[in-house]
Amino acid sequence: MAFIKYALPVLAAAQAVFAADCGDGDTITISSQSDLDSYNTCETLDGDVEIASSVSGAVTINGVQRIKGALTCTGGANITSFSAPTLETIDDAFHLDGLTSLTSLDAPELTSVGEIDFTAIPILQSLGFSVTSASSVSIVNTGLTSLSGISLTAVGSFIITDNTQLETVDVNSLKNATNLINFAGNYDQLEISLPNLASGTNLTIRNVSTVSIPSLTKLEGQLGFWGNSFSSLSAPNLTETGDLVLEDNSRLSNLSLPVLETVNGGFLITRNDELNTISFPKLATVTGAIDFSGGFDSASLPSLQNVRGGFNMQSTGNFSCETFDSWKDNTIHGTYKCEAETSDPTTSDGSSGSSTTTSGSDSSTTDDAGVLTAANLPVMGAAAIFGVLAQFAL
Repeated sequence: MAFIKYALPVLAAAQAVFAADCGDGDTITISSQSDLDSYNTCETLDGDVEIASSVSGAVTINGVQRIKGALTCTGGANITSFSAPTLETIDDAFHLDGLTSLTSLDAPELTSVGEIDFTAIPILQSLGFSVTSASSVSIVNTGLTSLSGISLTAVGSFIITDNTQLETVDVNSLKNATNLINFAGNYDQLEISLPNLASGTNLTIRNVSTVSIPSLTKLEGQLGFWGNSFSSLSAPNLTETGDLVLEDNSRLSNLSLPVLETVNGGFLITRNDELNTISFPKLATVTGAIDFSGGFDSASLPSLQNVRGGFNMQSTGNFSCETFDSWKDNTIHGTYKCEAETSDPTTSDGSSGSSTTTSGSDSSTTDDAGVLTAANLPVMGAAAIFGVLAQFAL
């Protein structure tokens, strides 16, 4: 009995020490591989894990299955590989920034992450995990050639920018996004396939060669396409969106949105020089302004009943303004202008409506266009006006 009397406090103290070794909710700072090795017996690390920028070479997390916090490394320029063979869950962010020598990322059991946030990892070509749950994804300035390893059904924001080797984006499982989806500044022949995306908030796409959104039915916010090289764009099931922008898509010749009924904001089509026919057979309501300019020969909006903002339609092509003229006192509630066979079509703010003309004060080009992010996404709605809409050309 005496032995038990003294042994129990010793065992309790030993357990407390062991628990503390696996974290107590505070930040766990890793300054060397030997620091990481001291946690090999921990299935769970309780707290954020920060890998110091001074760490170099191969980094391996053994034994750990869960990190109850974030896993972060900022500025680890001499880390060449990262491995976590048993890691399944990171409760908070998986944040890597400035790992300019990283060539290998291997976490084969990792499926659940609070956020994926990778920036400035220029020679990493592949993702060695299979994440099926993440609240947001931001991948900026990496050497990735695909997004294989990310298989989400729902996400908040999905930001993929400045990955110049990224050739394909095939996120087959994604059905809904509650914040911005943005692709910009990646490989200029990037092919994007979002076959099951049905709804979301904002979808903005720049500098891609192919985009497939066959299941998209509704966006709460903006749908925008700038400076792309695809010749055809189709959204066969889209019925409603916020602001709708198509600008500087120089090869676009076939545009099909056959069931689009409502644009909750402004609607801009400009500088799409190969687009000869504009037709939206079901479009009934635009709560902002309509602003179409270019070289089209045909413009058909047979179901249009209400444009709460202004109306600007100008083209070098030969089409009739007769129907639109009859709407200017009833259907169209803002400033009205329609001109066919004009040599110098412009948007409502005077910017050139065609890349072959030089009118107005237009200074936007595809080459110097900025990246649209959640921070600078324009906010528009029922009060959208021509001048604001035209500024979407960043």
